[in-house]
Amino acid sequence: MLRKIMLSGREIEYELEFKNVKNINLRVRTGGVIHVSANKRVDPEYVDQLFRIREAEILKMLERFETHEAEKVPVKVEDGSVVYLLGRPLTVKVEKASSNMVTIDGDDLIVYSAGNSTTAIINAWYDHQCKRVLPAYGHLMYERFKNYISHEPDYSFKKMTSRWGSCNPRKFRMSINRELIKYDEKLIEFVFCHEYSHFIHQDHSPAFYNFMAGIMPDHRKRKEELKKAAKIISQM
Repeated sequence: MLRKIMLSGREIEYELEFKNVKNINLRVRTGGVIHVSANKRVDPEYVDQLFRIREAEILKMLERFETHEAEKVPVKVEDGSVVYLLGRPLTVKVEKASSNMVTIDGDDLIVYSAGNSTTAIINAWYDHQCKRVLPAYGHLMYERFKNYISHEPDYSFKKMTSRWGSCNPRKFRMSINRELIKYDEKLIEFVFCHEYSHFIHQDHSPAFYNFMAGIMPDHRKRKEELKKAAKIISQM
């Protein structure tokens, strides 16, 4: 059976299978789904409680899995490829140079390469853009939430494979998928709003969505736009 549980503001889905086993066994399957096997006499609520007790361990396990998956099959970027920045498509133009550098010229992304991999150069450029641009969107969203939370959380940006963001309200930390730097700003705002709303409601209950609607009335529309955009914008 499929079950869901909230851990640090993140909805975790897991498969619970009853088998003739003595212990409760937990592992991450392909796709990031957690599979749990337990004796049929075990109450599912007890398994939920076990997740809460082992929360830090389980979240770290999922993070390691996602990091491994994100690094497993990088998409090659070369001259003529199309990449995105804040929803804007840019055509890659590679030029030989004495040092690596990336600039934007109209609708072109000029990659000056000293012989390094174009993909590696652009990945480093994306990392720089994330640290330079995305915190500002987080701060602007905090301004809309500052009457509800005590202070602005710490942000981190990393590549994720199965989610756009996560947060830890107790430690005031928020992690945002690095891929968001490729998307339109209203979609970036949506993700920040979603994560900030978990500081108020650490679940996906009607109260959570009602609260989010008070901050961002069109959040459902933006969510659908993000899904559509994700089918077009390739993952690097």
